[in-house]
Amino acid sequence: MAKSQKYTEQHHWNAIFSVAFLVIASLIFILLQDDYALNKILRSIGALDIAIMSLAVFRLIRLFSFDKIFEFVRLWFLDAKEKDGGVSYEKPPRGPRRTAADLLECIWCTGIWSALIVSALYFSGVFGQFVVLILAIAALGSFFQNVSIKIAK
Repeated sequence: MAKSQKYTEQHHWNAIFSVAFLVIASLIFILLQDDYALNKILRSIGALDIAIMSLAVFRLIRLFSFDKIFEFVRLWFLDAKEKDGGVSYEKPPRGPRRTAADLLECIWCTGIWSALIVSALYFSGVFGQFVVLILAIAALGSFFQNVSIKIAK
């Protein structure tokens, strides 16, 4: 397969994932919209709400892209290769698994999807706000842990 054809095919998968994001975002918006209640909620968001959601998004980015506990999911999208008596993992050359691997590797891309998840949870009700709060507290804990490690050095 020619190099340009491989990249063109991958662009198609990237476009499909982008359209999927827009469809999911639209569905969430429709589900949350209840006689203009969402408009009222959006107008009443304060700095504390933004801070909590931002911390939760940060935590999800770390979880999806870096944390060991989520590594098994990231490995679903990689190809295992035998190398020097061990196994190494590489991104597939093309296809939907390649796009998913690229998304999980890119913190900016993961951030957009995480922001969608956090926003949907936060506006879905008390349970969603509780989950977002847990993620935000975990993010602060992670931040304080990293600061204490830097100070101890």
